[in-house]
Amino acid sequence: MNEEKRVTPIKAIRLKCLDCCCNSSDEVAQCPCDDCSLYPYRFGKNPYVKLSDEERERRSRQARENLAFTQHIKSAEVVGADEG
Repeated sequence: MNEEKRVTPIKAIRLKCLDCCCNSSDEVAQCPCDDCSLYPYRFGKNPYVKLSDEERERRSRQARENLAFTQHIKSAEVVGADEG
């Protein structure tokens, strides 16, 4: 089955900025094209959405938990592949 990796629109903008800057984060940060319609979103975040400190911490904690879970699943797949 062909699994399609889904990307949020804001992350797609980040990827486009990286593509435009030869995959260099430094170049994205130094982008001189401030008249580009994607410019305010180039860091992969919506600059017009302000999160409270509590919400930022909640999202950070959730992201860490998701990463730990994903790493656990991947390591279990590797162990399963070694046994099979």
